[in-house]
Amino acid sequence: MKRRSFLMASALMASTFAVPVAGQAATPDDQLVIATNMSSMRGLDPNELNQLESAEIVANLYERLIVLSADDMTKPQPGIAESWKVSDDGKTFTFKIRSGVTFHSGNPLTAKDVEWSLRRLVKLGLAPSVDLRQWGFTDKNVDELIKATDDTTVALQTPEVWNPNLILFSLASFSTSILDSKLLAENEKNGDMGREFLQTNDAGSGPYSLKTWRVNDLLISDAFKDYWQGVPKMRRVILRHMPESSGQRLQLEAGDVDVATRLSSTDLAAIEAGGKAEIQKTPGFGFYYLALNQKDEILSNPKVREAFRYLIDYDGLANTVMKYYGIKQQTVIPGGLPGALNETPYKLDIDKAKQLLAEAGYPSGFSKVYYATPVTPEYEVAQSLQANAAKVGIKLDLQGGDHIGKFRNREFEIFSARTGERLPDPHAVLASYATNPNNADDAKLAGLIAWRSAWEVPKSIQDMVTAAAHETDQQKRADLYAKINKAYLEASPALVTSFQRTDAKAVRKEVTGYVGHSTWLTRWDTVSKGE
Repeated sequence: MKRRSFLMASALMASTFAVPVAGQAATPDDQLVIATNMSSMRGLDPNELNQLESAEIVANLYERLIVLSADDMTKPQPGIAESWKVSDDGKTFTFKIRSGVTFHSGNPLTAKDVEWSLRRLVKLGLAPSVDLRQWGFTDKNVDELIKATDDTTVALQTPEVWNPNLILFSLASFSTSILDSKLLAENEKNGDMGREFLQTNDAGSGPYSLKTWRVNDLLISDAFKDYWQGVPKMRRVILRHMPESSGQRLQLEAGDVDVATRLSSTDLAAIEAGGKAEIQKTPGFGFYYLALNQKDEILSNPKVREAFRYLIDYDGLANTVMKYYGIKQQTVIPGGLPGALNETPYKLDIDKAKQLLAEAGYPSGFSKVYYATPVTPEYEVAQSLQANAAKVGIKLDLQGGDHIGKFRNREFEIFSARTGERLPDPHAVLASYATNPNNADDAKLAGLIAWRSAWEVPKSIQDMVTAAAHETDQQKRADLYAKINKAYLEASPALVTSFQRTDAKAVRKEVTGYVGHSTWLTRWDTVSKGE
């Protein structure tokens, strides 16, 4: 950064975070200050990022064709596309693009920008590209399948017939944000389609525009005065890098920040008791899970897999460490989605686990290495399992650290973590937990946690998952998902689900309209203070 820019930013910070006068709020009435952890943020390119924190920022810098309301994720709403229709054969989606929308650069948003943005997502082929690639789009066919037919019309053709909601939901994801193609063409370097530029700049038309971003430090965005839905009430939104939970809690309680994220269960409980903030618990489309490597002779025994189900203290965890981070659930379709079942047949039962181990041929137990992420609440859950396993003779060598690479390469024995899907549909979870079309090591299907676990998913389950994704009748689809859910539970899967993920945030009571979003697209233009 040039010295002049650095001095200006420093002056802005000094002004923004000055110590408040007694009796006044620490944060101005027209500014929203969010404490977050920026450690995982690697640029703000919608086609590249894959983290919750970055997604929320992109949700406000950019717009998408489709909107999913936080209070009803099941009904696609108009966004940049003011209307759409689906052809009789179910393969062509035609979108009417809203007129009068302007990018932050001043360039008008047209159908050509939509065409270019969706093609770019597929052609870059980075992690978020799965949102379109899973429906058959490739870098070779996307130019033919996604076309702007005039300035206000875009036609998207899928190679196969899918349930139309799967396509519409995908077009509401942060990855399918509409980019300013003219601005990025002007800032392209060596054919990178603007990737380098978007590491520190935005090319959007959303309610906020990026002003300052310093990695692991500070992000400032200002309200876009020409936003097509009107100027947001918050003139400025500021994100501060605060990786320590205790630091976030102190700043929130002092009124120096309005929203705190990634807090420990202890700090969340203290904040809730203090009465200055509300604790938001937003259900996510994912689970806390335990993975048992099926390449291991012992762990591949169905009775051993079943025994682990009885070593999880579901109720004890639900009332303590998971109070803010999860909803007890033992089936594989998240609550609120078609096919979800309110069935919890398992509980902590040491005697039952012992019986199953004896029937499997391991009455004295065994020893395994157990990888777990050393963060709240994952590590506390792992410690609870370790203690219960010891009671039946299973010695778990619990090792914290970043072991995700070993999990992706099938180089583990036992692993636990959490998942978070962006698609508000059962297919998103089932595609990862309940399909594994090629279990060979060289298949490298690391995007599927069933493959990572080397689990040969029963063909009957995989066939039903595929059929449900293609089914266009919503009731038939819901019935099929209920069958899949039951079959998965009865299969003693290598992936044991225990809690549906929730994302917890603390929001000061003066703030209204900051509503957590299950696909991470929390909006800032709905926020006000003191109303």
